[in-house]
Amino acid sequence: MTRADGSVTVGPALSSADARFSPKKLLQLLGISALYLVLVTLPTPAGLTPAAQKALALMVAAVLTWVLEVIPIGIASVLFVFLQGPLGIYPLGEAVTNFSTPTIFFIMAMFLIATAFEESGLGRRLSLWLAGLAGSNPRYVLLSFMLPTAILSMVLADIPTAVMFASIALGLLERTGCLPGKSNFGRAVMMGIPIAASIGGIGTPAGSGINVMALGLLKDTAHVNVNFLQWSALGIPLVLILTPIAWLILTWVVPFEIKEVSGLDKVRADLRRLGPLSAGEKRFVGIFAVTIVLWFTEPFHRIPAPFVAVATAALFFAPGVNLLNWKEASGRIGWDVILLVGAANSLALSLWKLGAAKWLATGILGGLGHTSLLTLVLIIAAFGVFSHLLIPVATGLLAVMIPALAVLAAGMGVNPAALVIPIAFTASCVFLLPLDPIPLVTYPYGYYKMLDMFKPGVLIALVWIVLLAFLIVGATGAGLI
Repeated sequence: MTRADGSVTVGPALSSADARFSPKKLLQLLGISALYLVLVTLPTPAGLTPAAQKALALMVAAVLTWVLEVIPIGIASVLFVFLQGPLGIYPLGEAVTNFSTPTIFFIMAMFLIATAFEESGLGRRLSLWLAGLAGSNPRYVLLSFMLPTAILSMVLADIPTAVMFASIALGLLERTGCLPGKSNFGRAVMMGIPIAASIGGIGTPAGSGINVMALGLLKDTAHVNVNFLQWSALGIPLVLILTPIAWLILTWVVPFEIKEVSGLDKVRADLRRLGPLSAGEKRFVGIFAVTIVLWFTEPFHRIPAPFVAVATAALFFAPGVNLLNWKEASGRIGWDVILLVGAANSLALSLWKLGAAKWLATGILGGLGHTSLLTLVLIIAAFGVFSHLLIPVATGLLAVMIPALAVLAAGMGVNPAALVIPIAFTASCVFLLPLDPIPLVTYPYGYYKMLDMFKPGVLIALVWIVLLAFLIVGATGAGLI
């Protein structure tokens, strides 16, 4: 959301489509409940226990509830954690324990760090400075929005990063006379920012809550620990290669109607008015620089990345720092996201421990066990990308797929990370249609329609799939994973 002074606020990453409980939603809720009852009363398949059958049925019900937003996502997430006990699926105490993992606290800390970045004033200063670097050539102006968005999204939450750059871009487009629904340049910029944020979000574990959830599930199900540096060694090169390719695809698919961008003088004037770095900005830079160093040196000091993130967030509240106060900061945390990730983690671990993941791996994925690693990664990556058209809830997808892929990897004798990382990376490929919170940052401005994103999105996704497959195979061969 943009304030009157032009600064932006970091709001919840997911919101309910409509707070009112309509007859349509009631019918959807009844339909989901009926589907659950049908699934649990069917004969139990060979290899499944009744509890595992119920766990699979509950996961299906949860994903449908999240996708359709029949009830608010946050409360639905808590409900599905607590239903595991009364339904005889998993002991309630253990289900709640599986909900409350370091993952959700890492995500909460990242929301607070992003809020401190904004509150210090550094976010607006940096976005203004970067937007003014490119000159008046519209191709390079687009790149000046996309590349910084991708880079910042690697270490800050992707949604707030997209919000910050979108607010600067909106003012620039209005001053240039680029009208919503008519300007191809405006269309490219408003699609390019969320595309870049989605790509950048895979760069490091800090870039997205999806990344942290994937690492947690990989550790819990396959007992494989991928640290911050290992993930980043794969993610950062992919971001730095894919972002310029995405820029080139956008400039090709969406030819611009203008030869020069005319609103940059106002951007530079706004930057000059900010003056030198404030004390708050300097405090943020100093603290966050130490945070990044600690994240990347985790293999040497063994301090877990979630602890570093939580300690950093706490420091922003400390006397003498005072970048945040809890009353305001708590309203900027995406509680829906945190509850959704926690619930998906709890349901996923129930699938794993009850043997449902093994059943899925052998019954559905078993035929893939004899394919080459390159072919398998291509299939997994393609599934991860295009499944968003049907299931635009990445957490639900990961909750089902990661335990099953861990079993499949064990049967093939390969490192489970080689199969889990591709599904985690492609879970961030959310720009085929603007159905995810990241593209929904810019979609309401009206510069592009629902299907406008599909053509460039598919081309970028295909490049993403191929690059990722060769990267994973190469990293596996080199012993990096």
